Amino acid sequence: MGKEITMDPVQEWGDESDDGVLYSVTLRRIPVEQSQGSFVQYKTIKVRSVKAATLERLVSLLLEPGTDPHFTTVFLSTYRAFTTTQQLLEMVLDRASSFDGNNNDDNADQTGSGVCKSTLSSLLSLWLGEFSEDFRDPPHHSCLLALRSHLRRDLQLRWLCLHAEKLLRSFSASESCCGNQFSFPLSGQEVENYSSPGRWDFLTFPSRDVAEELTRLDADLFVKAIPFQCLGCVWSQRDKKENKHLAATIRATISQFNSVTNCVISTLLRQPAPPPVRASVIEKWIRVAQECRALKNLSSLRAILSALQSNSIFRLKKTWAAVSRESLSIFEQLSEMFPGENCSLSGCEILLQSPGCGAVPYLGTYLTALTMLDSALPDTVQGGLINFEKRRRECEVLSQIRQLQGSCLQYKLNDHPEISSWLRSYKRLSERESYDLSQEVEPPVDSYLASTGTWNHRTLAKKMIWLLTGSEGPGSKSSPDLVSLTSSGSNGSETEDLTIPSSPRRAKHMVRPWALSGSSRDVCHDAFSSSEPSSPLPFPHPLQHCRSASMTSLPVYNQQIDDSCIVRVSVESSNGNLYKSILLTSQDKTLSVIQRALQKHNVESVRSEDFQLSQVLPGGKELIIPDKANVFYAMCTSADYNFILKRRRGHKTPPTPTAGWKK
Repeated sequence: MGKEITMDPVQEWGDESDDGVLYSVTLRRIPVEQSQGSFVQYKTIKVRSVKAATLERLVSLLLEPGTDPHFTTVFLSTYRAFTTTQQLLEMVLDRASSFDGNNNDDNADQTGSGVCKSTLSSLLSLWLGEFSEDFRDPPHHSCLLALRSHLRRDLQLRWLCLHAEKLLRSFSASESCCGNQFSFPLSGQEVENYSSPGRWDFLTFPSRDVAEELTRLDADLFVKAIPFQCLGCVWSQRDKKENKHLAATIRATISQFNSVTNCVISTLLRQPAPPPVRASVIEKWIRVAQECRALKNLSSLRAILSALQSNSIFRLKKTWAAVSRESLSIFEQLSEMFPGENCSLSGCEILLQSPGCGAVPYLGTYLTALTMLDSALPDTVQGGLINFEKRRRECEVLSQIRQLQGSCLQYKLNDHPEISSWLRSYKRLSERESYDLSQEVEPPVDSYLASTGTWNHRTLAKKMIWLLTGSEGPGSKSSPDLVSLTSSGSNGSETEDLTIPSSPRRAKHMVRPWALSGSSRDVCHDAFSSSEPSSPLPFPHPLQHCRSASMTSLPVYNQQIDDSCIVRVSVESSNGNLYKSILLTSQDKTLSVIQRALQKHNVESVRSEDFQLSQVLPGGKELIIPDKANVFYAMCTSADYNFILKRRRGHKTPPTPTAGWKK
């Protein structure tokens, strides 16, 4: 028995196949124009959107009139996930040439040919205009040259030839003049012939000027970021040796974030000073963070908060005790802006999209969302058809990035060269170096803290409550673990890893900074901002949500939804705790999970049978998952979904991954 048509304005009807294309069918009720004597108010129309298809059919749909109006944008935004620019250009031009060949036939439909020529013109115009980076292939830019050659031979497309030639000149000029176009000022390197002004000059800089300079640097890099490089299928491959230069624009943005974090820590630790002086530095950074919120710069705002909540700064009890109550209150308000575990693109990002002002988002939010999408949805369905519905969802996130890039052009900020020089003066500190300096500043008074090198986030929260209210309850100490979203690059000097020193699972208002792994610190979570630094944070209405409804049922970390969830799996190693996010379903057995985890960690030439899978439990305990168990049902759902792979007893030490593990 078929479905019944309801009175809902939009009704999902199902799927249907047509000539190698799988369509999703939706019924929509729309009002009709009233005529005399007519009692019909609405009519139902069928709307089809491409859900999956072969590459050949997707390309043919690009040139067919009447296709889904968003189809072309989604395709051009994501096609490099399943083909190359060269292959796509050849297929498009071959199909266009076949139309031209049909035109030579006296009986050809000239009207249809004109429509196809118009569709081709619109496609190439959009491609050259909005996705010009697809054609950047130094030094020869072969695809752009091939396209220009084709356009020169077509009188109706000659105007696009001028566009292609202008783009070619632009590429050549940028490569000859700028060299590395993605260089960034806060590279973590010390500036030659520059005498570091020290921490004290920082206190003399106006907070607004520091925030403006950080925002200017962040906005310049974010505008240059190529959205496609944020896709999970691209970003997750950057660890491999052959991809050392992959996603350069995203690496630059992350390195800028890490440099800001390093600068905050350095100002507090590099020079000895009594606690009240260091407290004044913390208060200064809190004011800078407040100004960043007013400027809607979530990137530097997040970097400052991450630094202040890092282990090396968290443990400075005497320093935090000297911080004023007003500053601590502001610090807590700012920290509450980042409450989520799953980096969802929710109400906090809506504040970034208010018209008429610039906004720099926290890019880690989008990297996490796209990574989860890539893990949760398959690339192909039904016998090898390209899963275009997955690309449609990814395009929703990429569209938000492009929208925010446009907003950055609205900034009108002053240049502060003295602040920029001061920011560049700090050498990058490793986690070990930061913590050693922290212990020199305030030697540990508890042997447990001295051995673990950490201070619990809840302890600091209770300390701040005591400072704000005048009373302090009993404290407790635990050792937070270190986890990371992805492994770092093979180059130890690079800074593109996303890692998170985790606080207790339900300490909702503590920002989790990107791990200080070797010489790098990166971050991955969501954020939002308020334009009024001194006013209470305006939390958006629950119905305001920037994600589409189609994304709400995706698997998430630390929660089982519809027989699936996201888990984090690390490999036991002396080099640190680096994890990979993996989609776990109710059908997955232990050995298959181990095999997928080893592949994601780029561990080669080993057998999955040589490893055992354990879930990390609170208090340093572990839950060993039996080899033939169903992991989804065997795991402990009340603990964090963090797992670790260990060599079975009697086997050799776990191998180091071929890429992505810092030495």
